[in-house]
Amino acid sequence: MKTQAIYSIFQSRQKYIFIVCSILFIAANIILDYLFTVFQNSSFYFSESLLFSSYWIIYILLAPLFFKLVEQLSKITSKLLLTSSAIVLHLIIYPALVWVISEVFYNHTFPYWQTFNFTISVYFIKTVIIYGFLLVIITIYSQKLLPPAIAKRTIGEDKTKNFISSLIVSDSNSKKIVLAVDDIFYFSANSPYINIYHHSKKYLHTETLKSLESQLNDNQFVRIHKSCIVNINKIISIQSRQNGDYDVTLLDNTILRVSRSYAKNFKDKFSQQHRVTTK
Repeated sequence: MKTQAIYSIFQSRQKYIFIVCSILFIAANIILDYLFTVFQNSSFYFSESLLFSSYWIIYILLAPLFFKLVEQLSKITSKLLLTSSAIVLHLIIYPALVWVISEVFYNHTFPYWQTFNFTISVYFIKTVIIYGFLLVIITIYSQKLLPPAIAKRTIGEDKTKNFISSLIVSDSNSKKIVLAVDDIFYFSANSPYINIYHHSKKYLHTETLKSLESQLNDNQFVRIHKSCIVNINKIISIQSRQNGDYDVTLLDNTILRVSRSYAKNFKDKFSQQHRVTTK
């Protein structure tokens, strides 16, 4: 439904407005060519000026498809890749169009690569700016079409994650056990595994610390060292080492070191969770 609404910009009246704008650009291009020849005291050939103004006709052909495809993408990287592809395609088609038209209707044929080199030197920056502008316009336009509730959800979508609430591990007898994440004290790296320190015992888990970290609630589980992630709800005290590092004591009296590289983020998260000030 959303794509159809956006794509309708090229239907009925809006479509003709876009065509009229392209015609105006062609006319402006011809006028500028004429003024340039007057200034340079050189000859002006209307037919050639009209031929090379076909650059603007390609927008009439590509822009509707470009708008439609952009609306089907959600990631900005995908939109930028599509925009780059449209720019390259435009720069490739234009010399081909000039070559075909001149071959069929003109006494002199303009070689493809000669026109291509001319296109890169004259139209490259202009093409990048125009397609970039179209991308911005369609992005703004699509946001305005979204109902308030959907727009709000879309904006907050990236901020909301589904964090895991449990982990399945195996004990020494290969028995599968479900551990509640809230009951875990901390995780430590033990390549190619990780150690899970539960209140009952230690378990091995076949996953990397980095991969697991992305699945955990970062307001509860905080990395304190390159090889350790701690559950801040299990911390009972913090002690500075006076060198930028800290020692944290857990409910089971385990003492872990907080590396200075992770100290600031750890203190911020701990303070938010417990509403205290750490020094």
